[in-house]
Amino acid sequence: MNLLPSTQTLALPRELPQRQRLADELHARPFETLASPGRVLSIATLRTGAAQDVQCLAHLAELDPATTNASGATHVRLQWRGLRIKWERHTEFFSLSLFCEDGEGSAFDTAWLDALPPGWLARLPGAMVSATLVSLLPCPGETPHVREVAPLFGSEPVVGNRIAGGAATVVTDLRAVDGVTRFLVFDHTLNRRRAGRTAQRLVEIDTYRMMALLSLPLAMRRMGELGGEEAQLASLMERFRGAADGDEALLGELVDLAARVEHALADHGARFSATRAYGGIVDRRMAELREVVVPGLQPLSEFLDRRFRPAVESCAATAARQAELSGRIARAAQLLQTRSEVERERQNQALLASLDRRQGMQLRLQETVEGLSVIAMSYYGVGLAAYALKPLAKALAINEVWLVGALVPVVVLVVMWNLRRLRRHLAAAH
Repeated sequence: MNLLPSTQTLALPRELPQRQRLADELHARPFETLASPGRVLSIATLRTGAAQDVQCLAHLAELDPATTNASGATHVRLQWRGLRIKWERHTEFFSLSLFCEDGEGSAFDTAWLDALPPGWLARLPGAMVSATLVSLLPCPGETPHVREVAPLFGSEPVVGNRIAGGAATVVTDLRAVDGVTRFLVFDHTLNRRRAGRTAQRLVEIDTYRMMALLSLPLAMRRMGELGGEEAQLASLMERFRGAADGDEALLGELVDLAARVEHALADHGARFSATRAYGGIVDRRMAELREVVVPGLQPLSEFLDRRFRPAVESCAATAARQAELSGRIARAAQLLQTRSEVERERQNQALLASLDRRQGMQLRLQETVEGLSVIAMSYYGVGLAAYALKPLAKALAINEVWLVGALVPVVVLVVMWNLRRLRRHLAAAH
């Protein structure tokens, strides 16, 4: 077997639509290489709509007109006067990274950005959410003492540790000085690819940290609102238990409360979910750094765990509390509905009992009327029959009174029989 590239092609089945795009997803945002001394400035701006994609590409076209044909691209790479520029489109933000391999000036000097057109960075579309500057310096020996490094940041304390299995040391204060968070990386044994990946991870830690914290002010505000909403629900349930108000009044207030909570869930649920996702990315990037503790320096992961992790957990707790309140309101509404149904059933039973009593009275009244009807019909029947039988009585020399008296039972029985036959006919019809 030789190691020469093959020139043969395979006859394969018809491809699934977008298969090539899915296969290329792993290579959609490749790492840039970086040599020490080198610098990386990455700026993330919020993406508020697809219309901004065109604005970003038009902005890049000021440096390279070819980018105007990159519609729909998720990343663009170009060169400008010794700078390497990489633009990426994410779901909620854009990132623009500038790479320079130049050792002139101090560690955090930004004179190398003068190669850009005047005001070009300030005109980037979208509101800036993070700006990260990574400075990579060669350091074949031991890392300088923290007392020598701290003046570069102008503040104490600084945090850091060995990363990449000891191949580099990172130091930072994680403060936004003039809007920029700065990382100083001492390169011990990094090659270009590892240096590029390390710089990219530090940039992503800072960017996703800020994206995750976007929901923190919202969580703090919602915590106060949730307290009032929970108190209102408790008051409603106390009134429900004491039956102090009618169910309609309680249901109206409960529906209003449920509408407010569901509106907040719809407005803020996506933001809290994004915070959870961004927090997970920060944790993964920290794990990929493969930290080794440096004596005298607080580890970067420990500093993030102390402040960043509680903030993310506060957002998660707010989201969980909000969802729990929604569930409690749903259960309260179900209880109220159950009580209303029970009350409705009781009223229906009372109504049915009243109808039964009325039907009984109507039946007795009907029987009374039928009895009177028998008497009336018998009276008129006997009268008619008497007129017809009077000549017969004279012809037979029979007393008319006895004849009419004998006729009365017969007429009454005939009338009763006819009424019963009519009742059976009506019952059979229904």
